[in-house]
Amino acid sequence: MSSFRFKQFEIIQDDNAMKVGTDSMVLGSFINGHGRKRGLDIGSGTGVLSLMVTQGNDDIKFDAVELDELSATECALNFKNSPWSDRLKVHQGNFLEFESEERYDLIISNPPYYQSTLLNQDSRKANARHEQSLPMREFILKSRKLLSDDGEFWFIVPAEDEQVWKKQCTSANLHLVEKIAIHGKEGGDIKRIIFVFCNHKSILEESSFSVRKKSNEYSEEYKELTRDFHFNEL
Repeated sequence: MSSFRFKQFEIIQDDNAMKVGTDSMVLGSFINGHGRKRGLDIGSGTGVLSLMVTQGNDDIKFDAVELDELSATECALNFKNSPWSDRLKVHQGNFLEFESEERYDLIISNPPYYQSTLLNQDSRKANARHEQSLPMREFILKSRKLLSDDGEFWFIVPAEDEQVWKKQCTSANLHLVEKIAIHGKEGGDIKRIIFVFCNHKSILEESSFSVRKKSNEYSEEYKELTRDFHFNEL
């Protein structure tokens, strides 16, 4: 059995198209869910992001939407096995067809963002990784429709796609309130960008973060960021 053990829950990922990785660890650790009541996890995969945020919030309830049937089944199992099973629900299907009377004050996603790279030969991995399964503009517009007036929309994208995501979100009348630049190594290139958008203008907060030292060991800031989640000390 393929699994990833956290301090307070475990992720089974035998059948998942996308395993737990650094993007999920960093995004899930950064997301500020304090005070939020209703969460939506788009393209939930294993359910790791929902679980990480729920661990730090005693009140939030999550709807998770996952296109891939096997991944959604595994996500439901991970939710059921967690200490917060009564606050987590997975919906299997296309996010663009997802209907809810709820407006969510926290929307999170590690979206399928590859646009120009060759499609993976594994169709399930291709859907999990490539924009063809969830077109960018439609994804953004649908997310904005479901976002509450005071809600926040958190997601992570490759650094080279920063401008196109900003442009599309701005054209959808979303406002950038926080940007976190993720370096693979200290002093190295920016690999990922975490964006936080909302429905109202605010002073933009910008910061940067390095996953590893130049020696390739995990950086102290990464250890501190993920301390509440990693089962084994890094």
